Amino acid sequence: MYATCILLVMVAVAACKPIEVSFLDAGVDAGVSVACDEQACSDVADSCCPTSCNANNDLDCAAVCGNGTLEPGERCDPLGTCPTECPAAGCQLFTLEQPGTCFAVCQPAGQQAACQNNDGCCPTGCNANNDSDCQPACGNGAVESGETCDPLTSCPSSCPQVGCQLRTLQGGGTCGARCANAAMQSACVNGDGCCPSACNANNDTDCQPGCGNGILETGETCDPLNTCPTSCPALGCQLRTLQGGGTCGALCVNAGTQNTCINSDGCCPGTCNANNDSDCAPMCGNGVVETGETCDPNAGAGQNCQCAAEPYTCYRQTGAASQCDVRCHQPVTTCGIADDSCCAFDGSGGCGDQTDRECIGPRWQTMEWPQVADYTSTNCSTQRIYGIEPLGSYLFTTCYPSGAPIPGGDPVIASVRDNLGNTYNVSNNDCSDGTALPRAVGWRCENDQGRRNMSCASMSPGGFRAASGNVFYFDVRICPLSATTPGRGALHIWFNAVRAPNQG
Repeated sequence: MYATCILLVMVAVAACKPIEVSFLDAGVDAGVSVACDEQACSDVADSCCPTSCNANNDLDCAAVCGNGTLEPGERCDPLGTCPTECPAAGCQLFTLEQPGTCFAVCQPAGQQAACQNNDGCCPTGCNANNDSDCQPACGNGAVESGETCDPLTSCPSSCPQVGCQLRTLQGGGTCGARCANAAMQSACVNGDGCCPSACNANNDTDCQPGCGNGILETGETCDPLNTCPTSCPALGCQLRTLQGGGTCGALCVNAGTQNTCINSDGCCPGTCNANNDSDCAPMCGNGVVETGETCDPNAGAGQNCQCAAEPYTCYRQTGAASQCDVRCHQPVTTCGIADDSCCAFDGSGGCGDQTDRECIGPRWQTMEWPQVADYTSTNCSTQRIYGIEPLGSYLFTTCYPSGAPIPGGDPVIASVRDNLGNTYNVSNNDCSDGTALPRAVGWRCENDQGRRNMSCASMSPGGFRAASGNVFYFDVRICPLSATTPGRGALHIWFNAVRAPNQG
């Protein structure tokens, strides 16, 4: 029992600090005559440790490092089995104590904190990105292999489209959640950041107006471009100018009004009229005699619709100033106009006492005066014409009908005076008025030089009327125009009376 207690004490001491125990074999287990090496191993202290014994089976033996037996106090034996280093075990670090002895031991030395690949440890704070011993873990805040997001709150829960790219959510609710491309947007949707090819600024606010797409959009005035104005003609009198030419915003804007008189521009400025601008319509009262008008009451003298007093019979004024169609000196060629003091010649034989009460004969007639009108000298000759009737109508002329001899010189019927001393206004040298009765019936008034030098008295289409009373002859005075134009020729008389004129 004593030996056992000593052994337990020795084991306890050896567990705390290896010590070398040496015992002297007192021969307890052998007789005095037996040698120590021949004695049996004993747990009794006898001061003998036989050679075949060790500290495990003989209390007197001390632990011997290297004897191949793990004895009290030793951690290992032989020495080659003793640790020379202490690798970590998972995340547990170890340190080597008493190296090179059979008491060498690996003691815990804290936990691994560094992130190291292939050490079997994944310390707190490490992850699969910096330590291959760590497994990806959703929620550790690190996006690791196989993950698309971490923490979970950062993971997509929906996938809005990007531009026109529609997307769908895969792996929702995990750290592998991701948005994958789906189809392309084709619907016209406002505010989705996409303008599909079939959409435009009118049906999708994400589209910009596109010149050339054939759609009239905000800011455009025309589309496609070939429909846009390239010039801006005037609209009536409104001048226009082109803005934004060559774009779908091309626009004609007003640029003042036309004030120049230009034919066929669709405009009649206020200062223009039908004479200087074909776009203007004649306007009675504008002070200008225009196409279709004969006068204008606001025009200057000679064009203001006011006729001078007519010196000859069988002329009248027609039209009205309010219509700008007043015509002065218009020949009366119609029978039966009451109280016009005219026995008219209607172009087909003349009027007569049955058709016109100003006539006293049955019709207009003509005769060649038996006496040649002689104006061969510078002196005038006078022909006295009898058979004149009061209120009869007469006309004297040196013009002649077709086929008659052509007179010479340049005669002037200077005057016509009746037997009462009345002088008649018959002056019309050269019978120039085409409305004169001889001209109206196609008589010729040229002399032998081919010049229209013959005379009419009067030039009226209805001649003149003899004064009432006791008129029975006219003195017709015929003169040459000048000393260099004397001549002679027939004198013809047109008359509308009961009887023909005669020589008395």
